[in-house]
Amino acid sequence: MLRRLLFCLALVATSAAFAQDWPKKAVRVVVPNSAGSLSDLVARLVFARVSDLLGQQFYIDNRPGAGGSIGAEFAAKSPPDGYTIIQISDGTVTVNPFIYPKLGYDPLRDFAPVSLVTKLTQALYVNGSLGPKTLEEFVQMARANPGKLTFASGGNGHATHLAMGLFLWKANLQLVHVPYKGTGPALQAAAAGEVSALMIATSIAQPFVASGKLIPLATVGATSPEVLPGVPPLASRFPDSELDSWQAVAAPAKTPPEIVRVLHDAIAKALASPDIRDKLKAGGTDAVASTPEELGELVREEYARNRELLKRLNLKVD
Repeated sequence: MLRRLLFCLALVATSAAFAQDWPKKAVRVVVPNSAGSLSDLVARLVFARVSDLLGQQFYIDNRPGAGGSIGAEFAAKSPPDGYTIIQISDGTVTVNPFIYPKLGYDPLRDFAPVSLVTKLTQALYVNGSLGPKTLEEFVQMARANPGKLTFASGGNGHATHLAMGLFLWKANLQLVHVPYKGTGPALQAAAAGEVSALMIATSIAQPFVASGKLIPLATVGATSPEVLPGVPPLASRFPDSELDSWQAVAAPAKTPPEIVRVLHDAIAKALASPDIRDKLKAGGTDAVASTPEELGELVREEYARNRELLKRLNLKVD
């Protein structure tokens, strides 16, 4: 017993000493999306500041493909030494397991949560000529015309698809899904009246709201964003109907907790900087830090919920 205790104490001391020296060299930040994407821009902004805080380069390694699964698998199988980390998203860890049958990583076991980084503010919009001006009016129209109204998304399995799918499930509504190749075409379709509605980020929809082509009915979030004052939260009418889109940082499982803590503290400090927060907001996202424990709980909760949601949507990718 004494020998085992001494061994454990030695491991703790060694791990703590290792963490004090970390990072000794450049750190790879895997971004499982293409260069120039929102995820990429967020990572470059945040980790430039983390580099300054920790005195080593945190360089971006873009590994896009398969909804982020290629980059996630690479990171999950990397050595847990703190020199490879990953910027994950809700889709990477709480959606992909249910639409990709041969996923090369386990999102609940293969990553050590570090911190949330951003949340994307979304809202429910309808075409300006559809008629409804409030959420209740839209719900009444949809219930009176089951299967006749349509909604756009950025593609099957896209966050815009899942967010609307969750709302329709909780509100017990039937709308026809019309997938597009990206949020740009989906937004244009809704503004042009090709579809009835869509759920999308407020930052890119705002010009169409200003012109009257889109009408915001409800926001996804606890409070209304500054650009949509007075628009009610969706959850005020339909509890548990909101699906946040977020980005976070994780490390390979078994990364020493002392390293996770150092990394977490640097990210939290970076996100607290007014200039970083302002630049993220200008790009349509909100800086949101969390503890590793809070991020882990969020992943587990959304994993369980999305398993049921994806089953209802009957969505698979071959």
